[in-house]
Amino acid sequence: MNEQLLAQEIATRVLKDVQFWTAIVGFIGVIVGAVITVLGNLFLHWIQQQGKNKIDESRKSLLKQMLDNAEFKEGRSFETLSKVTGAAPEDCRRLLIEIGARGFTLADGREGWTYIKNRPLNKQ
Repeated sequence: MNEQLLAQEIATRVLKDVQFWTAIVGFIGVIVGAVITVLGNLFLHWIQQQGKNKIDESRKSLLKQMLDNAEFKEGRSFETLSKVTGAAPEDCRRLLIEIGARGFTLADGREGWTYIKNRPLNKQ
C-alpha cells in the first residue's frame, strides 16, 4: 500500500508541475504573439507612410513650381492647384501650408494661394 500511495503522490506532483509549466509556456506564447502583432502592424504602417511621403514630396515639388511661376506671382486658384497635383482638397491645403503658402480670396471670390513672402499676412 505504501508503494501505491507513494506512486499516487508522485503522479499528483508531476501533474501539478506539468500544469504550472503549461500555464507558463502559454503565457509566454501570448506575450510573444502580442509583440509580433504590434511589430507587424508598425512595419505595415511604416511601409504605407513611405509611399504616401513619396507622393506628398512629388506634389509639394509641383506646387512649388506652380507658385514660383512669375506669371502667377499674385497667386493661383485653389481649384487649379488641387487639380494639377491630383490631391484631395484637405491634402492640398496641408501641403500648401507645409511649403509656406497661405490662402486668400481672389477678386472673383474664389480661393487662391500664394507664398506668405509674396503676400504677408497683414496684407489682404
